[in-house]
Amino acid sequence: MELQLAWQGQLSDFVTGLVYAPDGRGWAASSAAGEIVWVAGHSEPVVLQAADGHSISSIAFSADGRYLAAGGQAGQIWIWDCADPSVPPQAMATMEIDRWIEQLAWHPTQPYLAISYDSQVQIWDVPLSTELVAWTFDKSSVFDLAWQPLGGYLAVAGYKGVQIWSPTDRQAPSYHLPVDTASINIAWSRNGRYLAAGNLDRTLTIMDWEHPDDQWTLQGCPGKIRQLTWLADTNTYYLAVASGVAIVLWSLTSDANTWDGQLLEGHQDIVNVAIAHPQTATLASGGADGYTCWWSSQGEIAQILPPSVSKFTALAWHPQGLYLATGTHTGEISIWSIPA
Repeated sequence: MELQLAWQGQLSDFVTGLVYAPDGRGWAASSAAGEIVWVAGHSEPVVLQAADGHSISSIAFSADGRYLAAGGQAGQIWIWDCADPSVPPQAMATMEIDRWIEQLAWHPTQPYLAISYDSQVQIWDVPLSTELVAWTFDKSSVFDLAWQPLGGYLAVAGYKGVQIWSPTDRQAPSYHLPVDTASINIAWSRNGRYLAAGNLDRTLTIMDWEHPDDQWTLQGCPGKIRQLTWLADTNTYYLAVASGVAIVLWSLTSDANTWDGQLLEGHQDIVNVAIAHPQTATLASGGADGYTCWWSSQGEIAQILPPSVSKFTALAWHPQGLYLATGTHTGEISIWSIPA
């Protein structure tokens, strides 16, 4: 069973983000030129925001699909209301931050949006347009944000590791996942049991959230760690790490004491992005070599999509895994379907 091309379109610049609505009815994309488009299924794109020369750094749907948020170089955060499935997302609010917005992360159960810029993190109640809390990450820029899947804690990556705290419960304990350099990528396992941090020195640090003192530092990543993605829950835990020209697939051993690494080789240039399928233990990766690879659960290449003349910069799976969206350095977007 192979992916087949179902739709193609074009943005005016580098594709910086691709996201599917949680109900799968459509998807949104952003570019380095500042444009944001919405596409219902495989229809014609609807421009939510025209290109203005200010790159979009982050675009994301809330967990319930009610809101779409985007932010970037312009120092603004735009919010669209997606409540009515019969019409495109409707402009709802604009928040002025006056700093380059680096990261956006929606709470998994509440309409709270975490944003980061420089060394600052803010949490906003979107329906009320109210700031709930603001926090400064000591002596560091914020490199990544990730809510714990149960929603109580927010992980913030930066210099000397990851800070984990509850923005809405000041009495809850905070935690620190220490590293020698800086953590630049973070990702929670799908059930929230483990937190992984990709570090500037090419190491990987993993913490057991149920036993925070249980931590592992793993070596063996061949290059800069660009993305972390946990595979769909199976009988064990699998974490795929895009690193250099390869992917390292880490798996927790049966005694839960160590992690084994498997090098997945197939790309000929930097792997820019890797994302796990939402329902099966497979993943897709896109590289600077112009190839997108679909990897089987055994770590073998199941399919290489027809090559692009440009680097792949963004990937997104349909929430039921029916389609894979790919975006390139030159603005090309393709939708690939999995035959029934």
